[in-house]
Amino acid sequence: MNPHLLLIDSDQRSNEHLRGLLHTRFEITVAPTIEEMHALLAKQSFDLIIANYEILRAADANLFQKVHQTQRNPKIGLISALDTEHYLAHLLKWHCYHVLPKLPFYNARDVFLFLENIMEPMNAFGLARYLSHDADWSQVCIRTREDKNHSVEDIINFFASCEYEIHELYDVRLIIEEAINNALFHAFADETGKEKYHPDNFVALDGTDELWIEYGADATTIGFSVNDNRGRLTPELIIGKLSRQYNREGLFDESGRGLYLARILSGQIIFNIQKGKHTQIICLFYEKRLNIPKIFCINHIE
Repeated sequence: MNPHLLLIDSDQRSNEHLRGLLHTRFEITVAPTIEEMHALLAKQSFDLIIANYEILRAADANLFQKVHQTQRNPKIGLISALDTEHYLAHLLKWHCYHVLPKLPFYNARDVFLFLENIMEPMNAFGLARYLSHDADWSQVCIRTREDKNHSVEDIINFFASCEYEIHELYDVRLIIEEAINNALFHAFADETGKEKYHPDNFVALDGTDELWIEYGADATTIGFSVNDNRGRLTPELIIGKLSRQYNREGLFDESGRGLYLARILSGQIIFNIQKGKHTQIICLFYEKRLNIPKIFCINHIE
């Protein structure tokens, strides 16, 4: 049987469009108000709950506690017409890290991936998941500073072979450098918990520390991922860093600037974290797609 999805939103036009996309894979029930939501949750189990952020924000402060009382391990995502800076602070309060921008029309593949990642976050890992089955993609390991430099050049050349122009390649290089540096200098810790490597003296990774990059493209999408085998990144750190930049609190510092620029300059950024085991940051770029609001996605596995 198809999974049961509860959609909490009063916007009939948006609801009808989503239902039209999803009805082949989900059994969908709509609750236009919080009262109807509570009534439905009290008598039925749902595999997935997608709720309008603005409705939840205006609801009871204990709303999520009540949801957990009626649903076993609920999978929850948000939909919002507001820009990222408006909902970031609430994501931490609600421990809810997936937001689908409300649009007149949706890209079906993006929506299905968004929902599937909430339901099965382990499946969110891997650049290949976000490319077509016949995509051209590669994986390279980085152990030394020389590996890092060569890998960046290889990826830039790959983007150039996909007809990216010089000004676009500048943005791509900036994001790649930031993502790799964040992994090299923040992902690995020594026995005291201090960061193991420093930009001024890094030569090579030690022992079991691993860092690798995937990059590839299909007819409409090109992207890369940066991976480490430590899984130290947290939703709190990501949202905290982004909040400083979105809300201008970090206007005169560099904290979080790389993550912020990666989200602004890429078509989509996806954070995948398996705590203590694996961190992956995926950046995707779309060919000839309009500048539309971006999905917010942190897939976090304890």
